Amino acid sequence: MEKVSVVDYIKNLPFFEEFTDNEKSSLLEKKGVFEKYQEGETIIKQGAVESCLYVILLGKVCLYKSIDDNVEEGRISLSDSEEIVVKELEIGSIFGEISLITGRPRNVTARAASKDVSVIKITKEILESFEQPTQMKIQKQFLTKLAENLDDMNTECIKLKSIIKKKLKPKT
Repeated sequence: MEKVSVVDYIKNLPFFEEFTDNEKSSLLEKKGVFEKYQEGETIIKQGAVESCLYVILLGKVCLYKSIDDNVEEGRISLSDSEEIVVKELEIGSIFGEISLITGRPRNVTARAASKDVSVIKITKEILESFEQPTQMKIQKQFLTKLAENLDDMNTECIKLKSIIKKKLKPKT
């Protein structure tokens, strides 16, 4: 994919809608910004400490959470933990923003969920290399995505509470 076609392509992605063509080109010229994965390959691993986020250009990515109720934090288990699908993400979605902002370990594992997956990887160093107005645009996208995710989680929590309440309600 040549650079001009990628700039034209990302114009349609919500993450980049407020960026100028020069800002988009500047991002695409950064070394190591593009990564490709095949189905099943791990993009980020739960527990890893990294400061980068990803924007999906092609394909689908699934987020997984490993659950191990029997293991105290900081200890290792010899048994396999249960892994549940948290969310499936499509073209234009971003993930990894929480670790980029907070520096905390990844709270999910992300794996390529389609034959070919292409992403833009934005590291803290890349973010800091931009002029202040571009950094602000990227940070605005983080905040918007975080707010959307929080709203989605609140909706899911309310649905789950309702289901649990109905299941626990004594039948008369």
